[in-house]
Amino acid sequence: MTNKFQDFHMPRYDEIPDIDLYMDQLLAYIDKVLAPLSVNQQEKALTTSMVNNYVKQGVLPATVKKRYSRDHVVILIEICLAKQLYSIGEIGKLITVQNASFDMRTSYNYICTELENVLKSTFANEPLSKDSGNSNKMERLLVRNTVIAFAHKLHTQMLSDELLKKISGN
Repeated sequence: MTNKFQDFHMPRYDEIPDIDLYMDQLLAYIDKVLAPLSVNQQEKALTTSMVNNYVKQGVLPATVKKRYSRDHVVILIEICLAKQLYSIGEIGKLITVQNASFDMRTSYNYICTELENVLKSTFANEPLSKDSGNSNKMERLLVRNTVIAFAHKLHTQMLSDELLKKISGN
């Protein structure tokens, strides 16, 4: 399996549009960002009903005039990654810890960096570098463990699909 994630880039906080988006723009943007991480290209990463459900459950703040800010986009990207592993209640707890520990820009950019590093290492079958920081160690470990679990799940799904294609002769 080639390492398709060697050059993968998650948009950092300042790369996300700084204009408020309507629902259809929001869904299209997030689908575009997360498309490289999707095993099933036909499946949408996010739908209107999912977004509404996240607001109802208190995991995503309500909009202002039906428009979604950069912070909404960041939270929804994080939810889309984490929902592959955790329940929405558990994701709410993760977001609460994140918001109490770091500002949105710092925590999201750290998640992006960790995700890129872990995907490269996982798909290249190379050891993961150690986290060199000492401050907020538990919070950083929480992010790293989540990202590792996500990368391993994605890798397992892709390996399984590749092996099934070989077996079926496609």
